[in-house]
Amino acid sequence: MPTDYKPVACDFYDVLEAAATRKQQVYLQYFNDLHELCQGPTTLRTFITREHAEYAVLASGEEVRLDRILRLDDTPAPAYADAPDYRCGC
Repeated sequence: MPTDYKPVACDFYDVLEAAATRKQQVYLQYFNDLHELCQGPTTLRTFITREHAEYAVLASGEEVRLDRILRLDDTPAPAYADAPDYRCGC
């Protein structure tokens, strides 16, 4: 059970929910279960709650804990406001 889950700010949840409702492709940066940085284009399909934690379900079927999302497109998650944008400017 992920007892360390920290609910995301309502404003950021609204941004995530709007992207899922529009079924728009977004650029997502997040930490996976191994705490590795993952990033790339995806679509948010829906949200689920399991074991007292909220998850975004991606188009691939992968589930990402909301408190591990660093950035959605150009919008940083409030908990990671000081984290850099890890997209390559190449």
